[in-house]
Amino acid sequence: MFDPTIFDNLKVVFEGAVYDMDLGGIIEIVERMDRVELSSMSRSFEMAMKRAEGGLAEGSFSLMATVADLSAELMALPRQKPGCSLELMFVFRVGDADRDCAHAALLLEDIWGTDPQMSQHVIMEYGQQPMPMKSKLVLRFPAKLNESHIDDIPSLLDHMLLSLERLDKLLD
Repeated sequence: MFDPTIFDNLKVVFEGAVYDMDLGGIIEIVERMDRVELSSMSRSFEMAMKRAEGGLAEGSFSLMATVADLSAELMALPRQKPGCSLELMFVFRVGDADRDCAHAALLLEDIWGTDPQMSQHVIMEYGQQPMPMKSKLVLRFPAKLNESHIDDIPSLLDHMLLSLERLDKLLD
């Protein structure tokens, strides 16, 4: 009998919760990716969304498991903590990169705290006039997730929605 891995269990809960938000008219799913990377034997699952009503910013989560995570789980290796990595990404347009990126960082730090590592990159498309800029703000969580975090997923998604709402207000 197949025993689902930590990755499989978390993926199902994330996916179901996001589809419930989409069916409830709260968000609109704009992309879904489910990957198995054969060269490294890793897996990743990503869903991107924006607010259903007037959503300008896009938010996504990426759940990842490496072969080391999977082997630690399946072989019950001592001193290994199996689990999955979680990364959140927010993409939004910016007018003044210094002002808007700093403001967005403060908004998200207010919501998420300082525990996740934050990085932000400004992206411009060469040749476009006027040259539109976007920010790609990434939050990486240092601790791995496992089944003990399943009850935290609805709260995490609520925080994502709040982040999108505040970023959308920044863009107005």
